[in-house]
Amino acid sequence: MPEEKAREHLPRLNANAYRGRSVIHWTLTMDQRATGWLSEKFHEEFRWALLHGCSRYEVACPLYCLMPDHAHLLVVGWTAQADQRRFISFLRQKTEPLLVATKAIWQKQPYDHVLRPQESDRYAFEALAHYIAENPVRAGLVSDKVHWPFRGCMIPGYPELTPSLSDYWLRYWRLMAYQNGRMPP
Repeated sequence: MPEEKAREHLPRLNANAYRGRSVIHWTLTMDQRATGWLSEKFHEEFRWALLHGCSRYEVACPLYCLMPDHAHLLVVGWTAQADQRRFISFLRQKTEPLLVATKAIWQKQPYDHVLRPQESDRYAFEALAHYIAENPVRAGLVSDKVHWPFRGCMIPGYPELTPSLSDYWLRYWRLMAYQNGRMPP
């Protein structure tokens, strides 16, 4: 019985793994895989919470994809002071009241995958982003990812950026280089 209790929580890395310039793929699942909460209104409010969370905790979200029973977020620490665990906690706290009317709630603990350096290089990172963006296609919800209305990005200070731009990834990597002090945007 004690072993079962210990398994109720997903294991977490040391808090430092979630700070600074870490790159993390977060999956937030609805409790009991509840559906019926995903709407244009929720998406709009989610984006506002995402913007404020990204700004407050110094992260960027180069891709997110909201699905009928879960959400994927690819999050990058934008500065050495970034804190992704606090960011996700903030995002969940700000979006849970939006779910009340649908009787859906976030699962107790989100799943995270802290990307290793080889998973964070440009090509591996873009492959993961493409995989996440293709979720609605694989689920048979749309015929191509461009037509899924519940995906996007949130990079504070760059409202014109959207994953549907043909040069999105080129622009994103230029911004990352700038954030790391290597070149102007």
